[in-house]
Amino acid sequence: MLAVTTSGLVSSPVAAVPVGVDAAVSADADQQEGLSIPADSVIASAGRDGMLTRTDSGSAPVFRWTRFTDGDTTVLPIGTHWGGEGTDIVASQAGPVYTLTDMSGSTQPIVIDTSALGSAETPYTLQRVVGTRLLMSTSVNSVRELHLVSTEDGRVVDREVALPTGTSLLLHYSSGPDDLTVRYRADVDGPTTSLIGVVDLSTGAVKATGSVPPGAISLNFSPTHMAWFEVPAARKLTVAVAPRGVTGAERVTLDSPTGTPDFMVRAIGDWAAYARIRGGTATWTDALHPLTVRSKDGETVKLLDHVASSAYGSEGSLIALGGTVEHGEGVYRIAPDTAGRPVATLLTGSGLPTALTVVKESPPPAGMVDFDRNGGVMKAAWTLSRFNASISLRVTHTASGLSGGAASPAPRQGVLDFPLTWNGRFDNGVPAYNGAYTWTMTAKPANGIGPGIVRTGTFIVTRAPKPHDFDDNGSPDLLSLDGTGRLRSYDVQQVESASPTRRLNPLDLGTGWYGYDRITATGNIAGTPAGDIVARDAAGVLWLHSGSGKGLAPRTRIGGGWQVYDKITGGSDLTGDGRPDVIAADRNGVLWLHPGTGNASTPFPVRKRIGGGWGIYNRLAATGNIAGAPSGDLVARDKDGILWLYLGKGDGTFAPRTRVGGGWSPYTSLVGVGDTDRDGRNDLIAYDADGGPYHSLYVYKGTGDWKVPFTSRRAPYNPGLGEGVIELF
Repeated sequence: MLAVTTSGLVSSPVAAVPVGVDAAVSADADQQEGLSIPADSVIASAGRDGMLTRTDSGSAPVFRWTRFTDGDTTVLPIGTHWGGEGTDIVASQAGPVYTLTDMSGSTQPIVIDTSALGSAETPYTLQRVVGTRLLMSTSVNSVRELHLVSTEDGRVVDREVALPTGTSLLLHYSSGPDDLTVRYRADVDGPTTSLIGVVDLSTGAVKATGSVPPGAISLNFSPTHMAWFEVPAARKLTVAVAPRGVTGAERVTLDSPTGTPDFMVRAIGDWAAYARIRGGTATWTDALHPLTVRSKDGETVKLLDHVASSAYGSEGSLIALGGTVEHGEGVYRIAPDTAGRPVATLLTGSGLPTALTVVKESPPPAGMVDFDRNGGVMKAAWTLSRFNASISLRVTHTASGLSGGAASPAPRQGVLDFPLTWNGRFDNGVPAYNGAYTWTMTAKPANGIGPGIVRTGTFIVTRAPKPHDFDDNGSPDLLSLDGTGRLRSYDVQQVESASPTRRLNPLDLGTGWYGYDRITATGNIAGTPAGDIVARDAAGVLWLHSGSGKGLAPRTRIGGGWQVYDKITGGSDLTGDGRPDVIAADRNGVLWLHPGTGNASTPFPVRKRIGGGWGIYNRLAATGNIAGAPSGDLVARDKDGILWLYLGKGDGTFAPRTRVGGGWSPYTSLVGVGDTDRDGRNDLIAYDADGGPYHSLYVYKGTGDWKVPFTSRRAPYNPGLGEGVIELF
């Protein structure tokens, strides 16, 4: 048992009144929410006017006395304190001297000097306070004895608790100032039955009242009843309650898996009260979190949504630290009403909710959200009233119905802040499209107590157009032409994050593309925000397929005569006017520049000769800026597999070439796809058609350094980008 010490603390009478028989929980209209004690407080004892609590989180236990009327709490002096069950009396110790203080202030302190009791070999040790008496123990000839020590007419009186001859003490209990019950057994070899006896406090005599029920766990006593639980062969928790001295008991089997940790049972009148304590901070759901009472007739009533700690109070009541969704956290008194049916009355509240609530929030922004400026992610944060919660954010693109989101990690003790960052991708790995979105935040109590929380909102994602983007999400796409003549657009970020369990979701651009012998992605050359494609047919006619952000518009004719070229590439701004251009090498090795106009009807009105000698190359790829300068650049692979870099000068010409490196011969496609990882530097994709349908795609990240323009290649999982032979653009 625990206790308190100090004098001069006065508590006002408790004024909370139940509001009716049909209300399982009530609260006084004038009850103030002034309770402020640590969350890990445990009730040591409780009386009519207040309670003694203990916390053990520091280097030494800390005891507090709390008044029920207003929650006023006093931290008691350092040291050990004991409380008397069912009373406002607390005891403090100064050496062999104990002071029993009535914390209500209605009686004077009682001082008991135990220095004359026992000896150095047989010291007296305080076990509990029973009313105004000390229950102390000592050991004589290895036999444990209990003594009731009190003062009468100014002198110390020591009465031994007289257990029947040939028995040994096991445990002792008290439910109030006039009750001391002992549990003992016969001193014989082999199995014995534990017996129960009631102690006459005036004489120390023990009257046997029965035996402990077989299999009883956590046996405890109210003034009139005893309660316990069992775990029978069925492995289901069974709660039992019986009048004192009666062998028969009312039992109820709970629909809960076996497991006794933190399970409590109490008797309130002839009702059994039970719960699994500390449900308020649990991180799992449990049907036994609520404090529930059950009558001998089978009626069941939930009184509290959870209970953290409890102790018998005055007149057989139960005082509990706990909470209800309706009234919140606080100190509750559980006691029978006039009809004998237990009700819970809130004595003093802490002002803290039992239900999960939002304390502070920073939701996703409303209106237009520029994903180019915020790194392509969306951040939000909520501060909740409890740590034991889960929170998730779901973001849905209105037009497509695709969604993505973020979720909090497992609950951590004391962590109330729940920051969430949506990575800007749908669940399939594709970066979010431009356009309208809705978001939903859902917070759920991890212990299942109370309702969840939902917040909603809307926003619009916007980004600047990107040259190799065909689905309007600001992320570069990879065009794949397969052996059936079908052209698809794959988001590079989804390809890089692909796995055997995640299917790719390409944008289907239709069939019949084998009618062209040259295809290249040019960026926006038609004056619209989306990227475009030019393709040359067998007759040498170049066609424009304008991008719409959701596919391609019907083709328009650019012009004929393009059969003179054997290599065509586009996407880099080589002239510094902000518009992508097309570069083409003819069969004589001359490189030509077709400056873009931004006009779909005449995208390339004239060509300009750059220079000769380009016949040594079998692959060209316009990469955009990969060397750190504003103008677009070009890479070219010669017949020996060496890759060369041509830095654009911004006037349609190039600086002298620099060697990137060898070993590029296996690649059948080189694509300057743009910035795949949002680091501000353009990247290069290489494809090996002879590598089979898997592990044949490689990404070379741009460095921004013309001396070493690319990092070592990365080989993401590539689950095939079509049927048959694949060409990438």
